[in-house]
Amino acid sequence: MTNISRKKILLAGAAIALILAVSWLLTTENNAVWPVRNTIIYHLYVWFNGPLTDPPVGGPTGALAGSVRSAQGQPIEGATVLLAYPNGATFSTRTDAAGQYQIEGIPPGTYRPVAGAPGFRSARFGDFWQQVRIEAGHTAAAAALLAENPPRQVAPGTNLQLSGPTELTCQQPLASQANRWQINFNSNGQPNQPAFYYTPTSAAPTDRLPLLMIIYPGPADTWECVSAPLAKAGYAVLAAGPAYTFDLESDLDELERMLDFARREQFPGTAGEQIALLGGSYSSLHVQRMLQRGEENLVAALLLGPPTDLFEMRRQLENGTYIPPFGLDQAFRALGLPGDEPLRYFDYSGAYHVRADFPPVAILHSRHDEIVPYQQSELLAKNMTLIGARYELYFFNGASHYLMDEGGDALTVFDLSLDFMARQFQ
Repeated sequence: MTNISRKKILLAGAAIALILAVSWLLTTENNAVWPVRNTIIYHLYVWFNGPLTDPPVGGPTGALAGSVRSAQGQPIEGATVLLAYPNGATFSTRTDAAGQYQIEGIPPGTYRPVAGAPGFRSARFGDFWQQVRIEAGHTAAAAALLAENPPRQVAPGTNLQLSGPTELTCQQPLASQANRWQINFNSNGQPNQPAFYYTPTSAAPTDRLPLLMIIYPGPADTWECVSAPLAKAGYAVLAAGPAYTFDLESDLDELERMLDFARREQFPGTAGEQIALLGGSYSSLHVQRMLQRGEENLVAALLLGPPTDLFEMRRQLENGTYIPPFGLDQAFRALGLPGDEPLRYFDYSGAYHVRADFPPVAILHSRHDEIVPYQQSELLAKNMTLIGARYELYFFNGASHYLMDEGGDALTVFDLSLDFMARQFQ
């Protein structure tokens, strides 16, 4: 073989390797890669097309119609069908009893529609590229087939160890004392993230207290003077604070492992059949997703300042009416353009996944929330009303995000939460 032939083979091999590497980078779902890829795509899009804006008002529009069925061909009633504009503006509807839908008023363009329903996996649908072309004055047709969502099999946690108890004393926001344990266990071969367990100082190991699992938007030990008053009020409190990540499903699996310990009454003084969830801000995504997973033995759930429609939050970010702190603008852009990556937004937008069999839910939100607009809770409540889900909605004119306030509203939130849980646990 001549040197020229060898060079040609090497160049061809290098070209193939380069093509494969680029293809992998453009398509991989690796959590370390796709956020960077989406951020680059966002900046390229803005460079070539300018800022992401709302759809034009008063211009020509088209429509999309079709059906949503199960893999066995049965019509799915109440499925949500949604299309997203590049900036996050959405066009959506729900299917009728025959599984049919129709969405009007869609600006011309290419879209990637998604559909979802309780008990089924959300899916993109359309042509071979999972796209539909909407033309002015015409109705495009597209049918979705949804596969059933089998129960998620989560390997149980092992080697549970509780260090403590120690006595915790707090003065703010309420004077309180509680017993405190640190929780350690093997979570799918890894140490669990920091988590803690609290009980009233008067509790005995033989007590069977209702359990409140609180998922905090930050390290659980920085919130322990919120956990302590709730324990003093007569609850066993299981506190976790998953790290901010793009892999919520792994965090949810770990939370399920802790709930499994609680159901088997591995925590002293816990009634395994009486469990409620509480989450606020970012961590309310975890609570909403756990409700969607169909967690068993949940008596109630509480959501404080919850994001429920990530599409709308992205739209407000792009049009300048919402300026999130903490680098959340970068996190949203890492999720991808809503029109190109609709499932990332759809699956974690709890307002589109409510179910009639949810336990009663209390939704509390400040009208002055500067991080999660209060309209997010209004949309969640509206969709829960549509399907007959049980909920209670409370708005506050004081306080701020996550209802963090040392004034009267914080105490009102505390009292409302205790009253709500007492009624549900009865």
